[in-house]
Amino acid sequence: MPALMRELSLQKKPHWLLVMLMNALEKKRQSQGLGWSRAWNKYGLTVFRTHIQPREEAVAHSAAIARLLDHFLADAPILYREFAHSMLADPTRMTFTFHHNNTTDGGTQYEGFTLSLGRAVPTDKTKRDRLDIIVEDERRDGRVDGVVDRIRIYVCPWETYGQDRSFHLVERVDVIADDLDLAQNLFRLGVERYHHDKADESRQWNHWSVRYIDYFGPRDFIPEGSSFT
Repeated sequence: MPALMRELSLQKKPHWLLVMLMNALEKKRQSQGLGWSRAWNKYGLTVFRTHIQPREEAVAHSAAIARLLDHFLADAPILYREFAHSMLADPTRMTFTFHHNNTTDGGTQYEGFTLSLGRAVPTDKTKRDRLDIIVEDERRDGRVDGVVDRIRIYVCPWETYGQDRSFHLVERVDVIADDLDLAQNLFRLGVERYHHDKADESRQWNHWSVRYIDYFGPRDFIPEGSSFT
């Protein structure tokens, strides 16, 4: 890993080779659970914009997120419920929003975003506690309607992930009425935040490494009625 990181940081090799090296590094980091990357933020996605959310603004949305977590994690083991709320309340956490296109293995296409909360594990700063909330609008007949069709919540404390890669997942596809109001409220807040931040350079996350990571890049489709134009 040090050799891979050194070659990548120098950026002296041909682009195709740097892409290959970055993919190798990502696989190694993924297998060890290092840093921010997790499989659900990677495969099938094209992340076309990433925003950094300041902590004071994250707090402004925390009541809506808390209500959503109470609802969707009601049947989760207490370890994961307590972890999710501790993450939400933690003033040291970092928050990113990854805006993406998603094409599933079955060919279904979505646009949406991942609200990604993370914090360094106190005993090992290379590891992360993670809470990801992913809301998506399905593309049908070339267009989207601005209504959430799929929501996933990944509750991933390093306490369990570091032992055997275990985490808690809640997933709803074709979101039913009881779930929709909470999911739709988060989606609305996220879309408003996107349009507020998209022209603000201070909110953009643009690390040099994204040039060599295959799941970052321009949109491979823009549905009619897109919320993210």
